[in-house]
Amino acid sequence: MPKDTNKPTSKGSRSKRKLAVHRETLTLGGLINKLSNSPNIGWAALIIAVFTALSASIAWWASTEPMLAVDDIAKRTVLARVPVQLMDEEATRMAREQARQRVPRVYIPDEAMIAEILTSLERLPAQIADAETVDDVDTELRRNFAIGTEEFAELKRLVEADGQPAEGWQTRLASLRRQLERRPILDAETYRRENESLGENIQLAFPSARRSVLASGVVNGDDKAQLEIAGGEMATQAGIAPALVQVVQARLASIQGPTFRYDRQTSGELQESAAARVEEVVNDHPAGAVIFRMGEAVTATQLDLFRKEVEAFAETGPVGAVAVNRVAQVLACFAIAIGAGGYTALYSARIRRNPQRMLGLAILLLGAQATTVFATAAAPELRGVTIMAPTIFATVILLIAYDPRIALAIGALMAILVTHSLREPISTLAALMAGIGVAAWQLYEIRDRRTLIRAGFVIGATLAGATAVAGMVGRPGARPPAFDRVLFDSVTAGAGGVLVMGVTLFILPSIEKMFQITTGMTLIELRDPKQRLLRELQQRAPGTYNHSLNVASIAETAADAIGADSLLTYVGALYHDVGKMNKPEYFVENQTGGPSKHDKLSPAMSLLVIVGHVKDGLEMAREFGLPRKLHTFIEGHHGTTLVEYFYDRAKKQAKSKAEDAGETKKAELPSEIEYRYPGPKPQTKEVAILMIADAIESATRSMSEPTASRIESLVHAIAKKRLEDGQFDECGLTLKDLHTIEESVAKSVTAIYHGRISYPQAATSGA
Repeated sequence: MPKDTNKPTSKGSRSKRKLAVHRETLTLGGLINKLSNSPNIGWAALIIAVFTALSASIAWWASTEPMLAVDDIAKRTVLARVPVQLMDEEATRMAREQARQRVPRVYIPDEAMIAEILTSLERLPAQIADAETVDDVDTELRRNFAIGTEEFAELKRLVEADGQPAEGWQTRLASLRRQLERRPILDAETYRRENESLGENIQLAFPSARRSVLASGVVNGDDKAQLEIAGGEMATQAGIAPALVQVVQARLASIQGPTFRYDRQTSGELQESAAARVEEVVNDHPAGAVIFRMGEAVTATQLDLFRKEVEAFAETGPVGAVAVNRVAQVLACFAIAIGAGGYTALYSARIRRNPQRMLGLAILLLGAQATTVFATAAAPELRGVTIMAPTIFATVILLIAYDPRIALAIGALMAILVTHSLREPISTLAALMAGIGVAAWQLYEIRDRRTLIRAGFVIGATLAGATAVAGMVGRPGARPPAFDRVLFDSVTAGAGGVLVMGVTLFILPSIEKMFQITTGMTLIELRDPKQRLLRELQQRAPGTYNHSLNVASIAETAADAIGADSLLTYVGALYHDVGKMNKPEYFVENQTGGPSKHDKLSPAMSLLVIVGHVKDGLEMAREFGLPRKLHTFIEGHHGTTLVEYFYDRAKKQAKSKAEDAGETKKAELPSEIEYRYPGPKPQTKEVAILMIADAIESATRSMSEPTASRIESLVHAIAKKRLEDGQFDECGLTLKDLHTIEESVAKSVTAIYHGRISYPQAATSGA
């Protein structure tokens, strides 16, 4: 094949030199002037302004939170900027608890129990009045009251002639009542709690008054020995005869419940009232006092002190210092916004030309920052995953939606924004950058689910290792529990990497639809011959289907040769002629012999049918939900080329009509532009490759002897014709690329339409 590379190469070299000079002389003013002339500069400025305001607000809020959990190791030393008074919660709690313990506990008398005791003692003389000797007394009564000979004799003296107890006995029992009302008999649990109380007195709440008595006088009703001792003391103090003290002791020892019950509600009210009167214990922390010290474990008190200091600084701090802090936050976020905007303006036309994509990028950055900040503040113990996962997830979305260069740059800016917001050390930024880099490496091309699964584990392992290293940096004096914390952060960071890819795999279809992109996974699914649209093409237009298969194979190899997207080229070639299904019999590859359908049509009508397959194909693509990337193959595989066959036919008919009408009438030849495809011209290298492969495959079918040299000449002629026709002006295809495509296409077509040997007739007839 003739190469003719000298002149184009020289021209290409001059173009490259001019471009290099242009890049070298591009000044800052020129760049600003270029951006200012962009129609979307207003939208970009508005998005940057809003992003800066929201991002700075998030960063400022983050500075008011410690972002640490109890027992975390501080990564930096923090000093108090203003004097702070902080309540010592533990000391205050202890003081109030002591106040509660000192408050006398309140008890309510069980009048029924006291009356039962006294009534049984009062009736005792009458119960033995008829007995002559102690042996005549009922055995159970004698056992319950421990009545012996001496006690029987004393009780007989207390009986009046009418059988009623003597007045003196009733007087002694009234005195015993007063003793019972001064010395509460409690159940075992209440007695234990009373002994643990710090109060010296208790309060006995009678209906008419509340009486305060010593707490040491309470009696454990479940301790028989203590009851006997207390009963003896109360009987003696009540003036009961010594011979009857044992009777009182026996009766008290047999009671079935306490004489006083604890008044929980009243006691609680008194205790809370006493606790409320205790003033808070406040500690003074002067300006410059250490809140956190790097390498030391953080306590709950230190976390409270940090928050209190932030509030105090906002309220009483120097106005200038507060303003400087806020302005610094705004400038830092503005610098990141300008960096992201400038980079995408220079290297991503898809974002630069579309305000919606600009907004989407800003929302992605803000989402990663906000998720990281609020999640870390809510669960600082899970900082391994809350710091790493959002940024890695946003980077993965950018990798899928755009390209590794954009993802790496914006991911790095996100990492800076996140570490700035959380005031994380440079080691955390390095760990994030490691995860971003590995994600870009692993997700350069997504062709199957295994790619995402493998990437998840590789990213997880990288984040785990990087987090472990980052956790060890600058902590030589950390105590041993810090290493446990580092291990936990490392494991959670690794799990976060795996989780990110799991979520990505789950929402991948939504990402493709949102960003209008097509991943390799989708393309592989679309190249399956069992796809509904391909099945219909195979059934309704088998010739077109076979033509598409051949073109796809030829174009895929050529795309590989110049480093274009071979998978996209293959799938685009499969679907580029689906519009022929509407009228398959009008296309030569589907005709099985006999007269052509176009013989009965005018050239103009035939042109409408032929050109119409592009429009029909686009309608089918939309109906079947083909990705937008494939639409460009359908509408651009013919570009604005001339439909030569029908154009020549129209010219011949025009000349023939002119001759029939007479020589004096000049023939009105059809306009060439009327017989061209509507376009557009190929916008990508992949569509340009399809244009060449489609034309070559169709032309080769009509060759009687498709030898290698003839195919090479045909390929060069068609490619040169398309080049001279300006079909490759908008796709970025270079002359070097075109030469490589010619060589690849020639080899592929030769392999498909190679010559075959002629077998002897006898051999074939006998086969």
